[in-house]
Amino acid sequence: MAEPDREAYAAAERLVREAHARAEEAARAAEASAPPNGWATPGETPKAATPDFNALFALLDAAKDNLPPELLRQVADALRELLLALRAVIDYSIERLERPPAPARDVEDIPIS
Repeated sequence: MAEPDREAYAAAERLVREAHARAEEAARAAEASAPPNGWATPGETPKAATPDFNALFALLDAAKDNLPPELLRQVADALRELLLALRAVIDYSIERLERPPAPARDVEDIPIS
């Protein structure tokens, strides 16, 4: 290799290393300023993956002493229907999991003339 080519190669390699170092530094700075979940706003607490029914149960418990018997019976019936629907969804999901896979079908190749 000729001497000028070696100098150009060394200069290009130095520029690439400097650009790489600046890019890594910028990536670290962006990572430090990103919110924990990538989308959360500062001060926002992450929500649970499952709904929390404790408040609903506490409300029902507090209301059962103050509700008229007919309304309390309607609430109990609605809760029973909800639980039956949930049971049906769970039964359906279990049935689909236990179902054997469909048998392979015989396929015949029909030539087109």
